[in-house]
Amino acid sequence: MNKFRALVGLTLNVKSIKNPKAIFLRMAPVLNGTNHRKQKYPDTVDSFVDVGGVSTHLVQIGQLAEPNGKKNRFLILVIPGNPGVPTFYEDFMRELYDQSGRQIPVWALGHAGHTRPPDKSLSFSDVFSANEKTYGLEAQIDHKVTFIREYIPPDVKIILIGHSIGCYFILNVLDKLPAHHIQRCFLLFPTIERMAISPNGLNLTPVFRYLRWLIVLLAFFCILIPVPLRQMIIRFIYRKVAYPSCMVSSIVTTVTPWTVNFSTFLAKIEMNKVTTLQKDLVSRHLDKLSLYYGASDLWCPVEYYNEMVEEFPTIDARLCELNMKHSFVMVEREGLKMAEILWQWLHLQHLPKSFIDEVRGKEMNGLKH
Repeated sequence: MNKFRALVGLTLNVKSIKNPKAIFLRMAPVLNGTNHRKQKYPDTVDSFVDVGGVSTHLVQIGQLAEPNGKKNRFLILVIPGNPGVPTFYEDFMRELYDQSGRQIPVWALGHAGHTRPPDKSLSFSDVFSANEKTYGLEAQIDHKVTFIREYIPPDVKIILIGHSIGCYFILNVLDKLPAHHIQRCFLLFPTIERMAISPNGLNLTPVFRYLRWLIVLLAFFCILIPVPLRQMIIRFIYRKVAYPSCMVSSIVTTVTPWTVNFSTFLAKIEMNKVTTLQKDLVSRHLDKLSLYYGASDLWCPVEYYNEMVEEFPTIDARLCELNMKHSFVMVEREGLKMAEILWQWLHLQHLPKSFIDEVRGKEMNGLKH
């Protein structure tokens, strides 16, 4: 984003500013001639953690325990779509972290097997294997439950944000976790029903069922290309798109035999198993759910939204009025806008007033100093 576009994005009505520190954080890099989203936050940790015996990619912006010893009461945990590579969400996460005045840590947990650990060698046996008990649909649900139980203290209130198939995982973890542990669940572009007969599903289901090995083989050819050249090719392909700073490296990570194998394996299972809406789960956890549907989403079309609100008239569901794409994190302005929408939705309706007052007090004290 150049200076002119950045400054245009800061054209604000002063009366509408609800988060002055977040606005200041946006202005400073522009005035200095840099874009803060292209730089790693000092409190960002990109690592692999053991979850149920699977080395799993985790991106953390902010920590539960601050350097001064104070513990954060809330945590935002992002569950990705497929492929479950958490770095795709980094710019979105940073904006969400800024929107909260950097008072709520934002983490993203990758799916089991979807990012190759740096210490793991690439072998044909690993690439051409896919164990449903470890990497299948139910296994991915258990994987998320295990992570929450082992890495997040029970007194921390979790705000779950799911994208695409991540919404299905969130819906299915709720019965397995204490209700008091979950503050809210935001399901973005939710693929929680009838995937195979959606417009995209009709086109891609045969590919995932019968041709996925061909995609894995194509990925083998891709990794023969030097990384700098791959990056140049990606930039050329997306030259007309204002993509986020995290996208190029995330695509390089994704287009490998390892990730392509496990992501297409999961996609095949999704087409077979994500069928009828789990109305019992929705009904049981209705008071925890907020859903955001796309107006032109070929994975979960508008009729899915219409049927959802007809079946559950009191559900907190919205239909996008901005024509955002299903893969909103692949377009910079859409990812940033989604973070803004989520924060307004969260703090105005689903966070305690005492916490919001505390956050605003810290923001004002920060500006004074």
